[in-house]
Amino acid sequence: MDTRCTPEKDTSEDLRVVIRPNRSLSLRGMILVFTAMNVFAIAVGIGFTLVGAWVVLPFAGLEMAVVGVVGYRLFRHADDHDVVVISNERVTVIRRRGGRERQENYQQYWAKVVLEQRTGWYPSQLKVGSHGSYVVIAADVSEEERQTLAKSLSQALQRNN
Repeated sequence: MDTRCTPEKDTSEDLRVVIRPNRSLSLRGMILVFTAMNVFAIAVGIGFTLVGAWVVLPFAGLEMAVVGVVGYRLFRHADDHDVVVISNERVTVIRRRGGRERQENYQQYWAKVVLEQRTGWYPSQLKVGSHGSYVVIAADVSEEERQTLAKSLSQALQRNN
């Protein structure tokens, strides 16, 4: 597994897997890109306004607003991740999305890992749970990473059983 799906061993013999999507652009980089795009859009808008095409300036402002909204959304979800902890008695799944955390606990003996293949161009879904209650994890990673993670989690559950 690579750094985005990181297995860690706790001292209490728990397996802890942190699943993060690839976020290659830092906050500083995001601000620099946003600033550069806005400076360019304003310069083009002012240039066209000076030659008489004032209609371009409102569209440049609209473009800046859309880029700002997208940047805010990316920033808000920059820390999204899933954590799966497999201990001798419990399987705990913690999902963080947009600053909110949701935690699900399952009895380790009954817990299952299901990789559900879907038809067409839809990606597979990796689910952890038991008794009809499943949580989808690793939705933001590649198909290969999801398959590797499914095998690793299944093997860890079998070892503990």
